[in-house]
Amino acid sequence: MRPARELLLDMGLDPDEAIRVSEELKSYHRKPRNPDICVCGHPMARHTEIEGRPGEWTCQPSRMYCPCDHARAVLRVEDTRMFLRKTKGPKFEHALMLGLTQLITAGKEAEWIDDPRTCDKCGTRCDPFPVPLTRSNSIAYEASPRNALLCQICYEEM
Repeated sequence: MRPARELLLDMGLDPDEAIRVSEELKSYHRKPRNPDICVCGHPMARHTEIEGRPGEWTCQPSRMYCPCDHARAVLRVEDTRMFLRKTKGPKFEHALMLGLTQLITAGKEAEWIDDPRTCDKCGTRCDPFPVPLTRSNSIAYEASPRNALLCQICYEEM
């Protein structure tokens, strides 16, 4: 084996120029990092607004598809990779809680974007938790089009 630099020289190319161009391309194509997490539990960077339908989104956190159609950033995190989990139900089975649990395990930091102690349904100051909801506002036990932070009372009324 030979140093890679020599392989470029074999082709008649300047290795220093190749390195310069490579560095320029890295910075040119780099998207700004978005550290925000949606209420569905996935990075906002994985959401795309549907063209011609303002306020409606698609969410593709990884190879899996999330039916979240109303993106709302609720959390700002140090590492969005922790939030590539699948919702299987409310509270601790929700992707938002699974991601926060991963952050704790990894020793990473996060902060709420808005006050997390308000129920999305009744507006009272409480200890809400994430709940996946169907379009008809029933509790779902899988990833769903809508997600809300609900208090125990509103959750039980659903």
